[in-house]
Amino acid sequence: MVGTEAVVTSVRAAGAHDVVSLTVPDASPWVHARPGQLVAVPTDPATGRVLPEVHWLAGAHVDPVHGASVDLLLPVQRQTATGERVRLLGPLGRGFPAPSAPVPVLLVGHGGGAVPLRWLVEVLRDRGCPVHVLLSASDPDLHLDLVHLRRHARAVLLALPEDLPATLRRVLDDPAADPAVVYAAGPVPLLRGVAEEALRRGLPVRAAALDLDGPAVVCGTGLCGACDLLVHDDGRGPRQAGRAGRVLRPCLEGPVVPGEWLVEEPAR
Repeated sequence: MVGTEAVVTSVRAAGAHDVVSLTVPDASPWVHARPGQLVAVPTDPATGRVLPEVHWLAGAHVDPVHGASVDLLLPVQRQTATGERVRLLGPLGRGFPAPSAPVPVLLVGHGGGAVPLRWLVEVLRDRGCPVHVLLSASDPDLHLDLVHLRRHARAVLLALPEDLPATLRRVLDDPAADPAVVYAAGPVPLLRGVAEEALRRGLPVRAAALDLDGPAVVCGTGLCGACDLLVHDDGRGPRQAGRAGRVLRPCLEGPVVPGEWLVEEPAR
């Protein structure tokens, strides 16, 4: 974990959020940053808050001439201003691994889970991967930065949460999408459902198993235990039916984990 003082260089409106770009003085921690990693913004205990703000890393770009910049999606009501100095800890955790070769990919997200996916779609497109994106939100106004996603993806599909399972099955079986890998981010129940459907079709899944939109306030550093998650992995390779689970702390051992860790029984 590396702490640094970043400076806000631009703020762009994106619905209920602002896309905030910050310059960081030391580029070295960000060279290998990946979508799915986190940043923590320490707070002042004098304000009554002890735990830091934790955000998905929405982008990291290192330029040998201009240095490094980091992107975050922050709520509009935060009123982030150009020139503001922000203390950052990061990048934290393990991000999404990119496929070793260009293959069709499906990204599935709910709510704030779209934040790491908006950067992931850039990375995958640059690697030559055709990308389809499926997002759900309880309110259409809560979808994040759709213009950016549509610029980089072959297709972006939107669904209400109750319609997501059926839409997911349709996309997984659609020859026009034909995904070889599935990436997902959102609440754990959604991730379990995505993993079950993908694994049933023999597709590898990687899931960002940390819900930053949930009721629990997480620290992002593994100290508070608020993100504890029961997974089904015994460290012996492929999962076996009936084995006991173990508790994983996503901000330390993830947040991106294999999808099979999230399901209780092997896909049939």
